[in-house]
Amino acid sequence: MKKVFFVPAKVREKGLLDGLEKAIAISFPHIEKGEVVAIKTHFGEYGNTRYIRPTFGRKVADMVKEMGGEPFVTDTTALYRGKRHSLFSALSAAASHGFTAETMGCPILIADGIRSTGYEVIVKDPLKLSKVKVASLIFEADFLITLSHFTFHPLVIPAASIKNVGMGCVNKESKLAMHAGSKVKFNEKKCLFCQACVKICPSGALKSSNKKIEYDENLCIGCGGCIGECKEEALSVPWEKKGPRDVQAGILDGFKATLSTFKEKKALFINVCLDITEHCDCFGKADIPVIPDIGILISDDALACDKAGFDLAKAFPEYPGSDWDKKKKGEERSISTALSEADSFFALAKEAGIGDLDYELREV
Repeated sequence: MKKVFFVPAKVREKGLLDGLEKAIAISFPHIEKGEVVAIKTHFGEYGNTRYIRPTFGRKVADMVKEMGGEPFVTDTTALYRGKRHSLFSALSAAASHGFTAETMGCPILIADGIRSTGYEVIVKDPLKLSKVKVASLIFEADFLITLSHFTFHPLVIPAASIKNVGMGCVNKESKLAMHAGSKVKFNEKKCLFCQACVKICPSGALKSSNKKIEYDENLCIGCGGCIGECKEEALSVPWEKKGPRDVQAGILDGFKATLSTFKEKKALFINVCLDITEHCDCFGKADIPVIPDIGILISDDALACDKAGFDLAKAFPEYPGSDWDKKKKGEERSISTALSEADSFFALAKEAGIGDLDYELREV
């Protein structure tokens, strides 16, 4: 049975940071002197105000250094067109939210680099994707610590450690394959013929001809690079093609591929269950939380960590004034829908063999 260490949000003598430090120490991560440690978090889309507080990232980075490791705090570029679609815009968004080398005490790096590169990894017993490209800097690290914001999500409930690894640690090409298969969608009516997509397309699927862009879907390799380059959103992800289970299967394959690049006991998962919203931090806005703060969970098993967070969430009431509070009808709770969706996701994760649903919760 896996151990999950729990730091309640209720104010203690020295606060949550003290509890986080104790929980990490108790979990005893096997970080050896000189090992490069990737601290994978989500910097939050520009305009979002419910993302993980930078102070938690700093505490983790400081502890890694105390253990002799060389940490860097990281995220990957987003597939959709937003403030995090490129390395440069992602770094700018991170800085605007307080994630800088000065505040973290270590480098802030974008794991998939300028061109969203990755190392191809074969997925053992895949649910959907036989190959996944793991973001370059994640692949090259010796140890992985995920600092995940526990939220709810339209496609994955809960969105926490598994999603942060499975989708957050891969390049755009693999993210596209998870969401919608391997082809982008081109809307000629939105195109202003800037030709930025032609310059970045590695396969010749996008070409300039007679002052317009011609798109050959058969040549598209699904790298997703053009989506971030197109300012007019003429190129996009065909979101409507896939349902939640299909996307979840891709995420679980991404998780398996990423973890397979690390040796045993070289990963630690931290779920920050504060400011729990109905959507993930990719949204460029944030409503009030849907349930009160729970606390912080830490485990070397991502599935157990996510399951423990959801089990705790079920016991919490709706946040007054939230959408969940407004939707509540008598004794029927808004979380009931999320409950059935989460059960389905956890069952699929168990089928994928990525962790354990049985855990022992130890309060710190």
